[in-house]
Amino acid sequence: MTDHLKLIRVKLAHLLRMREYLAYSLAQVQSVLPLEDWTALSPDQHESLAAFRVRFSEFQEHLGKAMRAVAIEEEQEVERFGSVLAFMERLQVIDSADHWKLIRELRNAVNHEYEDDGTRLAKFFELMTQEAPALFGYFDHLQAHCASAYGLSQ
Repeated sequence: MTDHLKLIRVKLAHLLRMREYLAYSLAQVQSVLPLEDWTALSPDQHESLAAFRVRFSEFQEHLGKAMRAVAIEEEQEVERFGSVLAFMERLQVIDSADHWKLIRELRNAVNHEYEDDGTRLAKFFELMTQEAPALFGYFDHLQAHCASAYGLSQ
């Protein structure tokens, strides 16, 4: 096994652990949503939302890095991440590059939302809970591709 395939295997193992943490946080947040009054949240609920935000963001970021590593292994152009997404779409790892970008925009919005607009923040979190299963599916597809193409299994 090449060093690069070993790196992909390590990335997939790390993503598997991250997925478990994100799934836990997703369950915690789903018990809080829909959010009617942001100010009525307990400190534990705020912490659950913060953990979910970070875990969602980091999972997508690391999933993107793993997809780039696979594209490198397949000798695809990786300078522009759009090329990586197009390749992942061809492999049917993701349903569409546009959907990936929409999730990334959502992630960026919630991470840079400094307003005290609880309604707006609540909407971001609701959308993130709806998109988390898509990220899980993308990971499953990437993992299946790596098992099939390179014999990497967890």
